[in-house]
Formats: sequence, structure tokens, C-alpha cells
Amino acid sequence: MRYKLGIYDAHERGCLDQAYLERLEKDVRSAIDRQSLSACVVFAHERIYNDSGELLAVGQELHVPNEYAFSICEHEKLHGLFLPAMSVHPYRHDALDEIGKWIERGAVALKWLPNSQGMDPRDQRCQKIFDLLAAKHVPLIAHTGGEHTVSIIRPDLGDPETLRPALDRGVNVIMAHCGTQSGLFDTNWMPSFCELARRYPNCFGDTSAFTTPGRSRWMSHFLREEGVVEKLIHGSDYPVPPSAWWSLPKLGWTKTQELQRIWSFLARDVEIKRACGFPDNVFTNTARILAPGSLERWGITDVSRP
Repeated sequence: MRYKLGIYDAHERGCLDQAYLERLEKDVRSAIDRQSLSACVVFAHERIYNDSGELLAVGQELHVPNEYAFSICEHEKLHGLFLPAMSVHPYRHDALDEIGKWIERGAVALKWLPNSQGMDPRDQRCQKIFDLLAAKHVPLIAHTGGEHTVSIIRPDLGDPETLRPALDRGVNVIMAHCGTQSGLFDTNWMPSFCELARRYPNCFGDTSAFTTPGRSRWMSHFLREEGVVEKLIHGSDYPVPPSAWWSLPKLGWTKTQELQRIWSFLARDVEIKRACGFPDNVFTNTARILAPGSLERWGITDVSRP
């Protein structure tokens, strides 16, 4: 991914964070110029806590502090490009206060990666968090399905069923990847996601990673799922590179080459999905699901695009 992003040796030069941000900014601006999207929600990524609520000293591969993510979105030069999603582990002793703090600062969503961060949405400690999210109309974006970018602690937490307690308490839940299988030996929880999406009006799924080799095959399945495709929300899985080649049989040689030449990962991802047949609402659903007032607070004026 570093090579594809053009920042291969940035970590050796001690400027990985800055190089990544510069690439992301260019990517977003290019996608906006192409009228592929309007802005980008960026995710913080919390540290891992054990069942006792203590911070794990080892095993953390990736940490994006909330303060860093929010400061990027608040930067004058970047105003109007980014909206921040907070990440707070529910097992922290101060989890509820932390979530309240970031909501006040403008968090548009709460992001969890349960099978890698080790939080179980069925845990009793999550109930007050769900009640707060529901009261403030702040959605929960939770990873479902397989995971192969960071290490997994508990594979079973990729099951969409684990998020039923959040749905029952009125939280708008966006199930990233819709429970789909990614790796060869992953469990396919797509049927479980589809059942929940049809049953709960507050259950949604995102299309992140649908243009990567592991999940591209699921696009055609979802386009046939009546009552489910309407519940989908565009997601990019950035910085994982999207590719049109995985949809070559549907798109044809000329269209695939045209899409593959789009420099911006974010724009390419949107345009591949549009070409494959995802309806317009998939790309605009986000505007009505994020925390109320999010777009205005973060300077987003055009909501006709993702």
C-alpha cells in the first residue's frame, strides 16, 4: 500500500504521518474536482483494552488518536474536506465520558473494529454507550466479516449478529463490509447482515472494499438483494487500492481500462461502483445518517455526492 500511495520510504525518513496526510488530501481534492464525492469521513483508531479495562501493552499495530483525527479535520487548510469519526474502546473505565466529549467536539460517528480491537458489542458495558449514541443520533460504524489488514483477536466478532443489541437500543448501525467473506477461509455472514438490514430500519451496511479482490464478487449479489441494496452506504476502505480489473467481465475491457486510469483512489472506487450499477442513493445515504448538523459543522455544502 505504501508503494501504491507513493509514500514507500516515508517511514524511513520519519515523515509517514505527514506523507500519508498529503496523499490523502490530494486524493480527496482530486475526487471532488471529478465530482465523484463531496468530502471524506476519516476514522480515528483506538488502542486495545482487555476485559478488565486495562490498556494492552503489546499487540497494537495501528493507533490513530482521536485528538489527531479531529485536529486534521479542524485545520484551516483542510476545512470542508474531512469529517471525524471517533474511536473509543467500550471497555475503558472512562468510555462513556470520552464518547460524550468527542460528540460535543463534533464526532459524526463512532468507529469500532471488534474482531481486531477486542470489543464485544454484546457486553453489558456497551448498553449505556448505545443509549447515548441513540439519544444523540450518532451512528456506530462497526466492522463485520473477515479482516486481513490488521491482526484479528476474536474472529467471531465479525458476525453482524453481535450488533443486534445496538440495533435494539435504537442506534443507527452501519455494518462495514456487510458481513461479507474476504479471505478464502473467512465465514460468510452476508445472509445474517441481509436479514438484519431487512428487519431493522436502523441497520445499514457499507460498500467498503467491494472493489478489492477479496470482496468484489459480492457486488453482483447485493444488486440482486431487494430490500437490502437500498440500505447500503458508500465506503471506500482507503488506503486499500481499488481496482476495476476484478469487475472486468461486467465492465468490459475499454471501460475497465478507463476506470483504472483514474489517479484518485477515492474517485476510482466511486466510479467503479457506479459503473457496476449501484443506485444513486447508495452514494448519498451518508448525508442523512451522520450525526445531525455534521455537514454544516464541518463545512460541507454539497451533499449531492458521497
